[in-house]
Amino acid sequence: MSIEAITWALERADIPSPTPPGMPSAPALTVVLLGLANHASRHGADAYPSVRTLAGYARISERQVQRCLKALVALGLISQGDQDRVASVIPREDRRPVLYNLSMKRGGSPSPRNSARGDTRRRRGVTGRDERGDTFVTRTVLEPRDNPAAPSDTTRRAGVPTSEAQKLSPIDHLATECRRAGLTARFDTLPPDKRVLVEQSIRAHGVGALVRVALERHRPWDPARSAAAWIPAWYSLQPPRPQLPPRCGRCDEYGWLPDDDLGRAVRCPCRRTASRDTHPPDREGAPMAA
Repeated sequence: MSIEAITWALERADIPSPTPPGMPSAPALTVVLLGLANHASRHGADAYPSVRTLAGYARISERQVQRCLKALVALGLISQGDQDRVASVIPREDRRPVLYNLSMKRGGSPSPRNSARGDTRRRRGVTGRDERGDTFVTRTVLEPRDNPAAPSDTTRRAGVPTSEAQKLSPIDHLATECRRAGLTARFDTLPPDKRVLVEQSIRAHGVGALVRVALERHRPWDPARSAAAWIPAWYSLQPPRPQLPPRCGRCDEYGWLPDDDLGRAVRCPCRRTASRDTHPPDREGAPMAA
């Protein structure tokens, strides 16, 4: 696309209105000429869009486009150029469009920008908008305040411990760690029910485990826009195994006591009580069946 060619077609192309009898209308000629300018170079050369493309631009039939091209040639606004350029790009002759050059004169097209730039008044031999040299600037002195400045978001992202960072909710803490890991999914769009699921996952697995799962499912070419995309993966994680208390000293490393008089294995009470008290609940909140 060439701004110079389009500007010439809009402002400098001499299209009669109304057109002579038997010639397409001036609006149709203008749109077809603009379509050629859209494919031309900055000097209006080497425009070879297909007739079908020009018909789509002008919303007219392909036959009417051919009439417009003949009329533009007759008006001297376009002319056929070097067709070998098209042959080098499109080998098949039956699909090869005609190359046209717009009748632009180099340097004759007006610039779309305003020619008068800045202040044209000359001051001490130079052209400028303002006086050069030192200028008097009124500065406002801010009085110191007793209240501490609020921590910026950059400070929080840099990992600087602040009182505001310590007051972050679990979901805000997870969002901060995800941003540090390069994940851009948003957490502020989560509905209340989704926030409850995320908070349950944080309490069950911790922030670090959730960030690792999100990184495993991250697709750089199609990143998740909302953290809701990770909730199924987070909620399908197995709950971490509970930490057992230290052994009582009478059982072995697996929690077994010496066999009784009848040769039966005896489970140490410390392990049996600990496993019963710390057995993880299921998804519905009830203890899981043994």
